[in-house]
Amino acid sequence: MENLEYIEWKKEYESGIVMVDRQHRILVDLINNLTKVHKQKNEDEILRTTIIKLVDYTKFHFGYEEKHMIQNGYVKITGHKKLHKVFINQIIERLELLKMGNDDKLSEHILVFLRNWLIEHILKQDREYAHFYKMKKRYS
Repeated sequence: MENLEYIEWKKEYESGIVMVDRQHRILVDLINNLTKVHKQKNEDEILRTTIIKLVDYTKFHFGYEEKHMIQNGYVKITGHKKLHKVFINQIIERLELLKMGNDDKLSEHILVFLRNWLIEHILKQDREYAHFYKMKKRYS
């Protein structure tokens, strides 16, 4: 896993919702920064601090996204919120394991998890909401 790649922003990740896309880009930057910290073999404390920043910003982003969905009457909001909550809990669990220092490869596993989860979430759930939002705006 040592050759962890940085996430390169692609046009296909764009939802067309300006603030959501800006926030997604910030999340990508935070994950890329975490990858950089890991590759530089920085101490665990820097890694933990970076993950905490990512969790904090992710909570902010999820709150914004959920508020946007509620304001626009998104019918699948309950399931989307549940995915957000599960993700936050999974990251917090991994952070706790990292604090205990039991697994040398844990930081790599966290990076792979973050990367895969974010891209999949953007391409599936967020794209589905973006389609709903665009259709609503078109026919309103």
